[in-house]
Amino acid sequence: MGMRTTIYGYIEEMDFWLDPVKTKVREHNSNIISLLPKADDWPPLSLEMFAICNNDNENLGPNFEYSGRIIHFGANLKSVELEWTEWRTKFENLLLNLFFIEAKVHFQTEYSELQTSSWTVDLLKYKIRHDDTMPIKIENTVWEYESTWDK
Repeated sequence: MGMRTTIYGYIEEMDFWLDPVKTKVREHNSNIISLLPKADDWPPLSLEMFAICNNDNENLGPNFEYSGRIIHFGANLKSVELEWTEWRTKFENLLLNLFFIEAKVHFQTEYSELQTSSWTVDLLKYKIRHDDTMPIKIENTVWEYESTWDK
């Protein structure tokens, strides 16, 4: 018998101010999320865990994308912290395919306090071109990782 682990967090999209690059980054990130599997081997990182706020021009409500979009995710899983290394690897592989500046993962088990892991990328680490083409993807060597779980 396992314990419930609530895992949730967000990925803050790289906010590029000028179109058409901003639109390309948004479309790229949305496409990468949409390509996640609907079902995944354990520990899962699947499409059903993720959602993206999208303000369209018809929306008269609040702007949920001020200074960039948030890709958020969450799930209640059985003792996923026991496979944290494998889940983290899947999550980092996802990050390598996205244009982001910060990602945070929180998880809490029935027997531990809230744990937080974060990945940050200095926007200057992206090789942003000035010809309206996509930035060059980053490598995991340029992000900073901090965690209260695996120090």
